[in-house]
Amino acid sequence: MVWIISELFYPDQVSTAQILTDVAKKIAKEQKVSVLAGPIGYEKSYHTNDSGLNENIMVHRVSLPEFDKNNLLERVLKLLLLTFKMSFFILFNVKKGDRVIQVTNPIFLILTTSLIKKIKRFNLEILVHDVYPENLVPAGMLTENSLKFKFISKLFNYSFKQADRLIVLGEDMKQLLISKTNNKVKKIDIIPNWADDDIQPIADFDKSGYLNENVKDKIVIGFAGNLGRVQGIVEFITVFKKSENPNLVLTIIGDGALKDEISDLISKENISNVYLLGSRPRNEQLKFLNSCDIGLITLKKGMKGLGVPSKTYNLMASGKPILFIGDIDSEIDNYIKKYNCGWSFEWDEQSMIDFFNRLTLDNKEIVAKGLNSFNTCNDLFLKEIILNKF
Repeated sequence: MVWIISELFYPDQVSTAQILTDVAKKIAKEQKVSVLAGPIGYEKSYHTNDSGLNENIMVHRVSLPEFDKNNLLERVLKLLLLTFKMSFFILFNVKKGDRVIQVTNPIFLILTTSLIKKIKRFNLEILVHDVYPENLVPAGMLTENSLKFKFISKLFNYSFKQADRLIVLGEDMKQLLISKTNNKVKKIDIIPNWADDDIQPIADFDKSGYLNENVKDKIVIGFAGNLGRVQGIVEFITVFKKSENPNLVLTIIGDGALKDEISDLISKENISNVYLLGSRPRNEQLKFLNSCDIGLITLKKGMKGLGVPSKTYNLMASGKPILFIGDIDSEIDNYIKKYNCGWSFEWDEQSMIDFFNRLTLDNKEIVAKGLNSFNTCNDLFLKEIILNKF
């Protein structure tokens, strides 16, 4: 039996849910798959263009009471209860020799799964989307030299070592996991995320009409995704507002912990060329990806090896060049250098401002790098190509 274990799964539309659903569907073409997931309803919107799951996929869900996801204490309580209930299910349902593919959410579950594996002797493959506790450092929740960090690190390093296979998103993450596990895991394979099948460039897309903002004759830099602590979008706006380019606008589509802070920043600083547009349903993804000229990806300092935003591949599929702000030699930085599909800056304020100021409406570089993005995605990051690696 193949088990897929994730807090999020179909019909939720967040990227983790969709990725694990695609993996389940691929495996279910050849064998039965059981899925263990949390309750439906992470988001209010669901797939509308999907006919459902393969009959070979059986979904088991644990139930939870309602929690306020914006309340830190309630979020922790939710994660602890979810971990307990999922661990209990794994202990009594997963059999010796079963193949278990588990993603790194909920955060605490890999700690218990690694212990249960010793009892049940199943084969454990961890799909590493987040590296704990290292990703809590750039988020400002831990300091690397603290006793708390060192203790938590030992727990997670032990858990990662128990896996038969670690699946990571890039070379930078692979090197970090080799270090965390002292190279004691049998296999660490790089399997990146992929572009959705329905994402493609739309010629002469009406950006102003979709965004409900007048961006005619403007260069639109578009951010779409989680407005969280590690994205660094507040820091980006702080630099962006210093640009003197009248043809440049920034659009922000998404939700998250820092949404109110971003709104307040735009209002207090009276930043007229930054539009915070709120969240949009995933079934509008084709439109909001085509509503920009340049796709923005930001990660705070210290995020190298800790994650690769899944939106990278859909931006490439839509033919957008990528503007990446983050650590050098991280996965996206290396994509940009290798495939000439965008621009990369290491949070150097003056270099970023100089770049903003030199962008022009007739910039042929935007078109050329966008084409490189599209071609690279078609060559390397289509769903059918990546899923075969599972």
